[in-house]
Amino acid sequence: MKKLILLVLAACSAIAPACTFLDIDPETGLDENQVFSTWDNFKAYFNNVYEGRTGQSGSGDNINIKLGYPLYLDFSDRRFTWNALTDMCDGGRRLRAQQIKAGALGANVSEWTTTTSRRPISYSMFRIIRVANRCIENIDMVQNAKQIDKDDLIGQAYFVRAFAHFTLCRIFGGMPYLDKVLEADDEWDMTRLSAWETYTRCAEDLDRAYDYLLAAGKVRRDAGPGSEGHLTSSDMAYPNGVAAKALKARCLLYAASELNNLHGQSDWEDAAEACGEAIRIAEEYGYDLVPGSEWSSNFWGAAYTNEHIWAWNYGSGSYYQTDVWSAVFAYPQANFSKSSGECPTQNCVDLFETVWGDPLETEAERQEAIAQGHYDEQDPYSNRDPRLDLTVVHDGSVVSMCPTGINIHYDPSTGTYPMTVINSQSRQFGIAWGSMDSKSTGYSNTGYYINKWWNGGYGSGTASRTEHTDPLIRMAELYLNYAEAVNEVSGPQGTAGGLSLTALEAVNKVRNRIGMPDVLDKFTGSAPLLRERIRNERCVELAFEGHHYYHDIRRWKIAPQTMSQTLTGMYIEKVPVSDEYPCGRRYVRQPIPNNRQSNWKNAMYYLPFPAAEANKMKNFVNNELW
Repeated sequence: MKKLILLVLAACSAIAPACTFLDIDPETGLDENQVFSTWDNFKAYFNNVYEGRTGQSGSGDNINIKLGYPLYLDFSDRRFTWNALTDMCDGGRRLRAQQIKAGALGANVSEWTTTTSRRPISYSMFRIIRVANRCIENIDMVQNAKQIDKDDLIGQAYFVRAFAHFTLCRIFGGMPYLDKVLEADDEWDMTRLSAWETYTRCAEDLDRAYDYLLAAGKVRRDAGPGSEGHLTSSDMAYPNGVAAKALKARCLLYAASELNNLHGQSDWEDAAEACGEAIRIAEEYGYDLVPGSEWSSNFWGAAYTNEHIWAWNYGSGSYYQTDVWSAVFAYPQANFSKSSGECPTQNCVDLFETVWGDPLETEAERQEAIAQGHYDEQDPYSNRDPRLDLTVVHDGSVVSMCPTGINIHYDPSTGTYPMTVINSQSRQFGIAWGSMDSKSTGYSNTGYYINKWWNGGYGSGTASRTEHTDPLIRMAELYLNYAEAVNEVSGPQGTAGGLSLTALEAVNKVRNRIGMPDVLDKFTGSAPLLRERIRNERCVELAFEGHHYYHDIRRWKIAPQTMSQTLTGMYIEKVPVSDEYPCGRRYVRQPIPNNRQSNWKNAMYYLPFPAAEANKMKNFVNNELW
């Protein structure tokens, strides 16, 4: 019992803003003898890293590993992505997102990182590290467990320990690597590692995780394609061996990237080999991209897909106004009573190519596409990458419960925005060319809303019920990780990891499944040319899945350029149909309000670690306050 009290004291003093010093485990309410007495108790103790406690501070928060996933940035399970903080989105009024975009985050960083009623990212990650270490150190105390079950749990423990350190590193930079349980009298005088060192330590843990999961027969947790039990196992929420190799590849990709690279080309070679290994094992166990017609099933409509390597399914829920419109899907709430949440910018929409593969990101690129008859500024959503409609709600978007299309345009004849009927519910979309912080409104500041997490449903009854799943790691990312790393090592035609797949073939594989053509030949002649298309493909394919701000544009060190560009939206006005305006709309690009623009400073590469917590760690040099 004394040992457990010391462990709890250590955890509380080192990582938590507040803690009750009890002689029972804070996660399960069990004392030490109970935790380690039976396999069921031991497993329940560990599984709290996935589910954790709810309502700790009375607001429905979850203190668990989910806080490491970039969709979990608000209390009460309201999910907004890191993309809300960057060029791809306007963050509305939620999360005080503008503090991040404006580089104004300082002493109030705890609200983003440790406050349990908000976004306790660091608190949760340190918590699960402690749980993982306790399980690794004490697994042999359990008397009534099969070795195969113990191997499975220890494999998961190494995985979540790596995942937690990875999460801390990409948000705060290099951290001490906690590979043992700290007791109350232990000093936190461990060396703060570089980001590269932290990511490589994560990779080592993930190799250990794979070995244990392999021994447990958990390289895949469900039956493969064509077998009974395919995609139906209740075990699928837990990481498997393929996920361990996939996360290892992601860690080494981050380590090799410009922000963290310490050894030049050899770091890229390590990343390429790891990416190739992850794909080889994933394909060996039957994972693959879903057909383009099923692309959205990676996010809603199916519990799991064969593209999910590790995913969290939330079941089939009936989402009403609060849930759909202001929380989970970040849409405007009924009668404009809530903020618009997270709205894509025109900068984001321009990342989606034409169906012929023409880039549209710059004015020069758009003019070239216009000259070829591939793009029309007054019919901007036609002949575009199919993922545009699947990802972004724009004026005229057709969703399952609104076959007539969504109206976001302004009608000068009535002075209003037309009503849109969704599931027999009339709702008004609009564009607010002014401050959203001074009023309560459901209007977008950009002319767009997010579609990726929505099935088009709204209202009561079964019409709005749908499976909803967060893809933490999926095959599309593996192919894009591989394409990026291999291209940096040996160019578009290079291969790695024992695969015959080239970097160019990997990125085309992702494009082709949705119906997009191969990358145009003019971009395939060199590594720098293909690099830009790979990066663009990541933005498009993985939009709003937590990769762009925290983390791609920072690891590539292009954030100063990306976050300094003018953020624009699309103003849409109803006009008579004519040759000039074939859609009966006048589309005008214009900057979003000045108070919604971003303001990059180099201190923003990492969040400052909360001072109160940093001061508890001896010799810990904090990041710069913004």
